Amino acid sequence: MRKSLPLIALALCSCVRNPATGKMQLNLLSESQEIELGKQAKQEAEQTYGLYKEKPELSQYIEGLGKRLSQESGRPNLPWSYEIVDDASVNAFALPGGPIFITRGILGYLNTEAQLAAVLGHETGHVAARHSANQMSKQQVAQIGLGIGSVLSPTVASAAQVASAGLQVLFLKYSREDETQADELGFRYMTKVGYDPSQMIPLFQMLDGVSKQAGAGKTPEWLQTHPDPGNRLQATQQRLKTELKGSTEGMKVEREKYLQLIDGIAFGEDPRQGFFKGDTFYHPEMKFQWRLPSGWKHQNTPQAVAAASPKEDAVLQLQTAGKMSPDEAAQKLFSQQGIKAGPPVNVKGAKVARAFQAQTQQGVIEGVISFTSYQGNTYMMAGYTPQGGLSTYQNTFVDAMGSFSELTDSSALSVKPARVKVVKIDQPMSVSDFNSKYPSSVKLEEVALINAVDPGGKIPAGHAKQVVGGTGEMK
Repeated sequence: MRKSLPLIALALCSCVRNPATGKMQLNLLSESQEIELGKQAKQEAEQTYGLYKEKPELSQYIEGLGKRLSQESGRPNLPWSYEIVDDASVNAFALPGGPIFITRGILGYLNTEAQLAAVLGHETGHVAARHSANQMSKQQVAQIGLGIGSVLSPTVASAAQVASAGLQVLFLKYSREDETQADELGFRYMTKVGYDPSQMIPLFQMLDGVSKQAGAGKTPEWLQTHPDPGNRLQATQQRLKTELKGSTEGMKVEREKYLQLIDGIAFGEDPRQGFFKGDTFYHPEMKFQWRLPSGWKHQNTPQAVAAASPKEDAVLQLQTAGKMSPDEAAQKLFSQQGIKAGPPVNVKGAKVARAFQAQTQQGVIEGVISFTSYQGNTYMMAGYTPQGGLSTYQNTFVDAMGSFSELTDSSALSVKPARVKVVKIDQPMSVSDFNSKYPSSVKLEEVALINAVDPGGKIPAGHAKQVVGGTGEMK
């Protein structure tokens, strides 16, 4: 019992009034620490995702809009920044102390400047209300409660916490209460700078549509911890009634301006960084292809290509080992503690291939790993399964690894990203008629979603969006 008293006292002493919300909240991070944490996390985000640089005028536009919103946040002196990351997911995220990122992916789904203001306002609200800093403070209190804080001096502990948090903060999950509060603040900020907050309604409808279209288990990141879009829609309608008496007359929407700015933006995954066609992975820039087992679930990330068996009891993975030779890469891997090399395995095209066993936090895994030299780089392919399963999957692993080969298909080598193309229609058109006149390389349901209408509905006269190019037009 005695150990809990300093913890309670610490929590009481660390509660401060938040200038954005007016509420008392726990914060063990000072504002300067919050800013430093954000700087480190910002660098990590830029390295992990990369910035979208194809349309500098769009980047400048988003930065300017974000800065206007931040001036209404109650914390205008933070080093605010608003940037586009080159990621196809429908997402946006905020880091402590001011950095805010919006994905290229969500921009193709928005239809007005007011909707963009709603997204940026929501993320600005997270920073203003210190939600990330608050989450970090809760983690720190938990560590102190477990006695971890007593291992280091206060000065060293503080520095260590800020230094190690750069990666962690990218993956912090806000509470539903935080998300609801960010919606409220976003509503307030966009209203203060003159945008029509009723545009939050089609925004939430779009997010709901993206979630349903993605299917179970593939909910967009921005929705994973957010309140149900239907509930958010109802809450927005209630705010419109109570705060604006239901009238948004004279407030900015800016549909035409926004659509002209995103005309030509890349849509979906960039196939130049690798794409799947059936069970085969193609990488145009690195000029290789890799055939994976039929029926396996696969994914391409900046770090690796991976596939999981239908029973999810086996994994295949490919990644680059850089400029090291296959022998050097193998030696480096097998010198690591917990990894035990097994007998050699015959894999087509591989310079080094061996069975292996490794101790992980989840238990012992076993598999086959190979190293192949190709066009100046070494590629590592690994297939693994829980201990006892290698006899079932070894031939599957070896066949997949042996399929790694040069990419010579000209249509795959020359593929370009799909892009949003904005066209003008003089009268309302059904989605099917629009798609017949302005064919898209995505499904009809996607065409409806990016134009904010139901598949059976009509696209209003004015500017509308189609998607052209990409792997959907490959021969």
